[in-house]
Amino acid sequence: MTLTTREAGAAFADVVCADQQWVDAEFDALISASFSEPPAPPPPAPPRVPPHPGTPPPPSRRPAPGQAARTAPAAGLDHGRQRSPPAPPPTGHRAAAPAL
Repeated sequence: MTLTTREAGAAFADVVCADQQWVDAEFDALISASFSEPPAPPPPAPPRVPPHPGTPPPPSRRPAPGQAARTAPAAGLDHGRQRSPPAPPPTGHRAAAPAL
């Protein structure tokens, strides 16, 4: 009897998962090998000290209310800014002819 790769994989999974106690033991061994200790806690934050009287507050990182964040326009064929054609010369004046 010839098995396809999918059928062989399903048969292998059935054999492996048939013994739940073995699956739990293998899972616990993998976890304990990968994560030996919990991560160290982060260092404490520095204490917040009020500023001296008369010291101006530091600048805010956020834009002022009502200001939109400005971003550069996306580069590409459809997103560029298009210039208008040059304005015609005022009426009554002719452009000077080029010198030869």
